[in-house]
Amino acid sequence: MPLSELINSFEKKDRIEIAIELIEIGLPIWKNYNLQNRIEYTDSVVGMYHKINKNLIEKSIKLLKNINRQNNFMADKINELKIKSLHDEIREPVVAREDDDYEIPIEVELILYSTSNLIQYVMGKSYSWLNENLAYISINQSIDAITKSGILNSDEIRNIIENKKNEWQQRV
Repeated sequence: MPLSELINSFEKKDRIEIAIELIEIGLPIWKNYNLQNRIEYTDSVVGMYHKINKNLIEKSIKLLKNINRQNNFMADKINELKIKSLHDEIREPVVAREDDDYEIPIEVELILYSTSNLIQYVMGKSYSWLNENLAYISINQSIDAITKSGILNSDEIRNIIENKKNEWQQRV
């Protein structure tokens, strides 16, 4: 079964869970880059200096896990405000990257984009402008980052996803 079909066969909560797990696996990519590099940029539109929170991905993982544990995760107004604030914070470096104002290696970019796409998915946006499921895009970006960086290979990732699928099926 192709990955997109497999991911689309999961419930929303499970898609979010596997996406978070893969971002967590890729977290060392973000951390290692930020230990050795300055994560800042000057935007080309108005020339403003921006410094990116080194803990942005970790902060995202923590909030996304917390929200996903709840049954009706967007019903809580506090969570809505927190996820909106997080979305705004992560959009800054994503837009800067798209505008070529912020240069980072592809693996770091993929973890950033994966996190951003998952946040949008949790906020209720299901599909990209290319009509692809945002959870699938997030998962695929994490997989790409993880395999490119050599953290895991595609078979190891496939096993993680299959084990999760089996775990979820046993719940039912």
